[in-house]
Amino acid sequence: MTRKTKRNLLWTILLLSSSSTQLLAQQQLKINAELPGLKDGEKVYLIDYVKQQMDSTRVENHKFEFMAKADSSSLYVVQVGLQPKEDQYFYMDMGAGELKVSGKGDSFKGAAFTGSPFVAKWKELDGFLQQQCGAGINHISELTQKLGQAQAVGDAQALEDLQKQYLAYIEKSKVASKEWIAKNPDEPISAYVINAFLFNKIPLEEVQALLKGLGPKAQKSKLAAAMLRAQAPKMTSSLVNQQAPDFTLTDAQGKPVKLSDFKGKYVLLDFWASWCAPCRREMPFLKAAYEKYNAQNFTILSVSMDTETDKWRKALDDEKMPWTQLLDDSKQQTSTLYSVQFIPTNFLIDPAGKVIAFGLYGEEVSKQLGSMLKN
Repeated sequence: MTRKTKRNLLWTILLLSSSSTQLLAQQQLKINAELPGLKDGEKVYLIDYVKQQMDSTRVENHKFEFMAKADSSSLYVVQVGLQPKEDQYFYMDMGAGELKVSGKGDSFKGAAFTGSPFVAKWKELDGFLQQQCGAGINHISELTQKLGQAQAVGDAQALEDLQKQYLAYIEKSKVASKEWIAKNPDEPISAYVINAFLFNKIPLEEVQALLKGLGPKAQKSKLAAAMLRAQAPKMTSSLVNQQAPDFTLTDAQGKPVKLSDFKGKYVLLDFWASWCAPCRREMPFLKAAYEKYNAQNFTILSVSMDTETDKWRKALDDEKMPWTQLLDDSKQQTSTLYSVQFIPTNFLIDPAGKVIAFGLYGEEVSKQLGSMLKN
């Protein structure tokens, strides 16, 4: 990786003292890795998840190295190739300091991770989740992969079992996450905990309160700053208590569908896209709500923001959502009609066509419906 160091005239005149050298070092994130199975010339990527920036280097003598500026911690992904194989990628909340990775073969699985305090804290979090939830940091990713595999082969029983495991882990991890944050309010990794285990899974007001309750060091995390910025538009919608704007879009079979066709039912109008990972993570919750309440005058209407139809159809095949699927278009711009600024976004509409709730995530969909559809 090419690294350019900028120095102004003052630094060229003054001698660098040991303290200033240390200060400069503290602003760098250094990653060194050695895996005997890595092939020389293979490309490795370092992705800043929050900034959406990517750097790359190549393997030499089964080793690779990255140097990055780290003014505060961020969530980084390190992966071999643009489409890494299983266990050829890892993610970690990292800041200024050093990470060393050493392992066997070409896999990060079972590799030793050592270095600066953020490495030890990541291990501590993984152990804490193992103790409290029975599985560690990577469990959601592993379940998501298995869900995709079950969907691909049409294994309905495996899909049902995995969805139950997913929902059970989510519930356990929500409790464990709050306990972790209470014990580690000023650790940057606590921002990661909020993002990974609580964001879109508890009421938005509670997420906001947790973020604001973080200590100054944790609030400097890029992830915390991004979530704090993202919260403002999620808190409310001007459409709540108003009549839902009607629209007509084309479904997956090419037929026109109107929102008003569903008048007389409770409708969750869900905006999503195939490329949106948080949207895909919400699917088990939506399926659970649909299965539980579909017979009680409830349905879901999904509107995709996809611009590539083939990717949308591929996602429909993968997810197997048993409700009406619509594709937004440039003329109708239903997302603009509903002032959609982020996805996933949803609106709960009552049988009279009025918006009664906005931004229901995780178990909140089922809880809201349960309170309204009691026998």
